[in-house]
This record gives sequence, C-alpha cells and structure tokens, in this order.
Amino acid sequence: MSSFLNLWAAVLTVVFFVLMVAVVVKYWRSNHQADKDRVIGSFDGIDENDAAPPKLMFGAYFVAFALSLGYLIMYPGIGNWQGLANYNQADDKLSRTNTSLDEQFSSLTDLSLIVLSNEDDIVSSGKGLFQTHCAACHRDNGQGAKHFPNLIDNEWLYGGSDKAVLHSITLGRNGAMPGWVDVLRPDEIAKISYYLASLNQRHTDVPEVKVALGKELFVKTCSSCHGDGTVPNIATGVPDLSDNIWLHGGSIEEIQHTIRAGLNNVMPAFRDQLSDNEILAIGAYITKARIDNDSRKAALDSEAIERGKYLAHAGDCVACHSAEGGEPFAGGLPFVTPFGTIFSTNITTHATEGIGSYDYEDFRAALVDGRGKHGYLYPAMPFTSYQYVNEQDLRDLWEYMQSIAPVPRRNDSNDMMFPANIRLGLLAWDIVFADRSPVDYTLPSQLKESVVQVDKWQRGKYWVAGLGHCSECHTPRNVAQALDNSRIFQGNLIDGWNAPDITANELYIDGWDLQSLTDFLHTGHSDKGTAFAGMADVIKNSLSLMTRDDVESMSYYLLAGDTNNFINDDAVKLEPGGFDDSAYAKDIYVTYNQTCGACHGEDGKGRDPIAPTLLHNGIIMHSDPFNTIAVTIRGLQPTYIDKDRNFMPMASFEDILSDQKLADLISFVRLYLGAREEAVTASDVRQVREMLEKAGYSGGLHVTPDMYDQRDRNINVN
Repeated sequence: MSSFLNLWAAVLTVVFFVLMVAVVVKYWRSNHQADKDRVIGSFDGIDENDAAPPKLMFGAYFVAFALSLGYLIMYPGIGNWQGLANYNQADDKLSRTNTSLDEQFSSLTDLSLIVLSNEDDIVSSGKGLFQTHCAACHRDNGQGAKHFPNLIDNEWLYGGSDKAVLHSITLGRNGAMPGWVDVLRPDEIAKISYYLASLNQRHTDVPEVKVALGKELFVKTCSSCHGDGTVPNIATGVPDLSDNIWLHGGSIEEIQHTIRAGLNNVMPAFRDQLSDNEILAIGAYITKARIDNDSRKAALDSEAIERGKYLAHAGDCVACHSAEGGEPFAGGLPFVTPFGTIFSTNITTHATEGIGSYDYEDFRAALVDGRGKHGYLYPAMPFTSYQYVNEQDLRDLWEYMQSIAPVPRRNDSNDMMFPANIRLGLLAWDIVFADRSPVDYTLPSQLKESVVQVDKWQRGKYWVAGLGHCSECHTPRNVAQALDNSRIFQGNLIDGWNAPDITANELYIDGWDLQSLTDFLHTGHSDKGTAFAGMADVIKNSLSLMTRDDVESMSYYLLAGDTNNFINDDAVKLEPGGFDDSAYAKDIYVTYNQTCGACHGEDGKGRDPIAPTLLHNGIIMHSDPFNTIAVTIRGLQPTYIDKDRNFMPMASFEDILSDQKLADLISFVRLYLGAREEAVTASDVRQVREMLEKAGYSGGLHVTPDMYDQRDRNINVN
C-alpha cells in the first residue's frame, strides 16, 4: 500500500472509531435527563416517549469498543500496521492456495495427477480451491448431489483419465438428452422405466410383459445413443443404465421424469477463472480423494461383504429403506403412526445424505441401541429386535453397508406431533418401554418332548427374533407403540391389512406344517395359499433370498412355539371338507359361483395360473376374518414374486355386494372351505369397509402403489 493510501486508511479508521465512541459517550452522559413520561411524538395514534436506554446496552457498547481496540493493536487493521501478534495473511490455509501454489509447482517435472496427489501441499491447495469453486455442486467431500456427479468414485461420464478430468475442469461439459413427452405416451414412458429398473435387478410390481414391451420401446427410441443400456459411451457422455448410479435420481418417478423432460447437463468452464496450476491442484485433490476412497473399499473384507449382503436380505433392510419405486437403501418410505408420519432414512454411504460419516460404533448404536448420530430413533426402526443380532453378524452387515454405492437423496422431514417430535423424549421411551433383556435360547420345559431338533429351533429363534424381526409386525403394540411381548405374534393392523396371528396355537389349528409354512415363507406360494400385500414384499426382498434351510428353521421355531407362545392342550386342527351337496344347494352358493367361482373354481380349489385355492387357505381358515373381508373390499394386485406363478388380479366387490351379502358370502366360504363356524356379520364388514374407505384403500379398484402414495397420510388406519 502506498504512503498516501496507508495514511488515508489509518486516519479514516481512527476517526470513525473515535466518532463512534464519542456518540455513545454523549448519550451515556445525557441518559439521566431522559423522561419516560415525556411524549416526543405520536405516529398513527402511538406515542413515542423519551425513555432512557438500558444501562446494559451501554455496557455492551463499551465491551465491543475495548475488543475492537485490542484487535486493532494486535492485528492488521490500521493502514500498514502489522499488529503486535505478527499475523501474516499468507499463513492462512485458504490464502496460501493463491500465494504459494506456483512455488509448490516450481520444483516438479511430472505433472500427472497421480504424482501430484502425493504432494501434500498441492493437495491441500487443491482442497481449498475445490471448496471455493466446486463444493457448492459436488459437496465438500466431492461425493456429489442430485444432478451433480460423484467425483471420488471411478464412474465418470466422460472418463476418469487425467486428460478427461482436466478437460472437464478447464473447458466444462455440456450433455443433452431430448425429452420424449411429445413423442411417447405416458404408458410407453412407464414401460421404458420398468425396463430400465429391471436392468439392475430392481423389483417393480409390474408384470413381465410390461418389462418386455419397455425393452422393445427402448430399443426403438433410445438405442441410437444408449445401445442396449448396459454399455457407457465416454466419448459422448452416455451413462451405463444398468448400474446403480443415477445422476438425476433413479426412482421410477425420477426415471420417467427424465424420459419425459429430457436433460441439459452443464458443467461450467473454469479456464478464465483459474490458472493452469490451480486446475492441476484441483485435479490432484480429486485424484487423492478417489485413491483414498478406492483404498477404503479395497480394505473391506469380501467374505464379510458377501455374508453381510445375506444378512441385509434377512433383515429386509431394502424394503423399509426404499420408497415405492425408489432407489434401494435411499429411504423415503412413510410409516403412518398415531403420532404422525415417519420416513425411513437414506442408509447408503453418502456422507451428508446417508450414513457415510458413520463409523462402526455409530452404526451399532443406531442398529442396536436406537441412537443415531443426530438423535434417538423412533421405534419404527426395529432396534428392539436388532439388539439380538450377534456381534459378528453386526460387523459383517457393516462391511456390506460400506460397500453400497452412495445415493444423494435427501431424507424426508418427519411430520410428528408435539411432543413426539422431540427426539430426546425417545430416550425416555426407551428407558420405560424397551425390553432390553437378552434373548434366551434355552428350550422351555413344555417343549422338551415336542422339539426334537433343538439346534434348529434355536437357529430359527435367532432369525425370527433378530434380523427377521417378525414380532415387529405380528405383535400388538401398546398406546406408546411399544411391543406387547406378553402377546407375542398375536397379530397387528398395518397399512389397512392384518399382520395375522402367527402363534404356534393359531398355526396348528389352521393346519400349517413344516413344508407348507416353509414353502410359503420361501416362495410366497404353498398349498395353504399365497402371500400378498406387505408379506409379499418381505418374501420378495428378504425370505426368498435366504437359504431354504434357514427359512425352514424359522418355520420350525414358529410351529413349535416358545415362552408366551405354546399350543393349547385343547387345540384341535381344523379339517375343512370343501363344498358338499348341502353347500351346492344353498342360495348363497349361486352368489359364490357368480363372484368367485370363475377364478377360484366352482369347488374353491383354485385354478392355476388364475387364482389360488380357497380350500385349506390359511387366510380363510384364520380365526380373524379381517383379511378375508379386506381382500374382497380392496381387491388384489399380483405379487410378481415369481413370473411363472403369478395369479391374475382380484377385483374389488365393494360396488357389487352389500355388506350383508358380503358377510353371508364370507361366512359361507369360511364354513365349508376353512371349517370356521363363526359367522361374519354385516357389522363386521361395515366396520372394515369404513376404515378402508377413510384411508383411501377402497373404491372398487385394485390396490396399486398410487393408492398408497396418494392417500391421506394424516389418517392412521391401524
């Protein structure tokens, strides 16, 4: 700074400082003359009085003046004065980026990014430049956000070579995809999205024919750029559509939006803002971050990852932590409770949106103790069951979770009423309601004669109690939404369905055996009927991916029973005989034949591949007729668990039969095909119908994902 500017800046700084002190001192000295009863002026009928300012304000001013004076003495602030602390701005890390970068490069001859990534000073400078110019889009750690790519993995649209990376920073990129909204019908766009989801083995609740038609449309309209969708083209920036990396969102809805509206990707050029060395420093920082990320992933135990993947399937993690049609593990599934709506969270390795900042202890605390890094967790997260998972399985599961690709999907905000929205209160819930007693694998004395394979029973209990967390759905909850373990497996309403009573007594009476229950749990199909609704999702995403031996051990445990879950001494198996001559002669049989017989057969034994059997069907034979009533009111979509065994959709009878007629029909079917003599009344039907109508689950339609997404989330139907 020149002598004139130095003097000018110093004088102005001192004059303004003295002036401010003088003004405050003047008012402080005249403060005693103020009269709070004297009116200075009136504005819109409001009087302004001459009240004295509080002494605290003057004290705060004088403290601020003292601190300011101390700062001006110790640090630069008055012209060229350097201050007594000998502070030099060039020592600041962010400032060093610009003042010493050329010096850092002066001794280097090899400017490849891999070499530069080993130079700590250059990487540090690159980090500062990255935070200034790149982090707003690509996040502080380079992991990216929606629409802005992850820079620390090895999936680069235009290639990850030094030349490609430096080209992207220097000259920018501009990729475009046309929108097809004026070319393709909405149903065609939907079919293409289903095909794209199928490329990376995503489960979608659509028939195979829609996926096949989507492939035909994709080949016809998209293959000129994307080929078959599995091979990227780095020359033009065309992505691989078969992996689990979706720059613009990979949910079914987001894929459809991309097809409809198209894209215009723009990465700005920095050649006019940054020097060559600054661009190299940013490239060095990115390369160093990529190498560190690769090293982290390489350090993971491949065997533990494989075992952890199996455990994640067993725990059904993807079902709860994925929205309808959403990206796996990216969260967003709503859970409606009496206290409001909770949304599952992103548990991918994204540092800001997922759990990428967690270490094993953080992960364990969330999974077992219900304590997340940002507060205590709601019991919708089944930590009360996961507490029973052994240490080795927890560590293997952690290894797998670290291998998942990061998804930059922001978590949805929960909508919980006061005081349930205060996370600290969940600690009190845990202390009062959570059962923290360890699981007991000792065979109860009542089962010593009936349970021959104790090891199998114990293994089944481990799966059922822990990762299987069967009790979380099938056990009633108290007013605080805590499990009532004294009534374990006695059933609970969820999403307008009954997660039925699966106690050993109920299973025995309803005629389940080891083969039929294992078939049902492992495939969704058995001679006792087929899975639907939430249970179909559990089988599709979890149980079908486990070994039959493990699933059979779960069946063995459930059928045998346990503490608070024994078969009653007077329990008798039901033996439905099917329709006999007296049944065919009843007037209500005509109604059955007109509404049910075409699909389920005139004898109720089902018709492959149209509809399952009603004779010996577990739901028809169940003591609680809720699901039988709900199915007739809601209808059913196919489960699409097994394309070769999917049944046809079932129509709703809400607009066809009155409550009384429906009650008579259900009673008739339950009597002859389920051996249940208790009659279903019109009042029973009306109660279920009104509840389902209130939540938007009925209306003469098949149940669809849209009905779930569009329903009133303020209504708790359970």
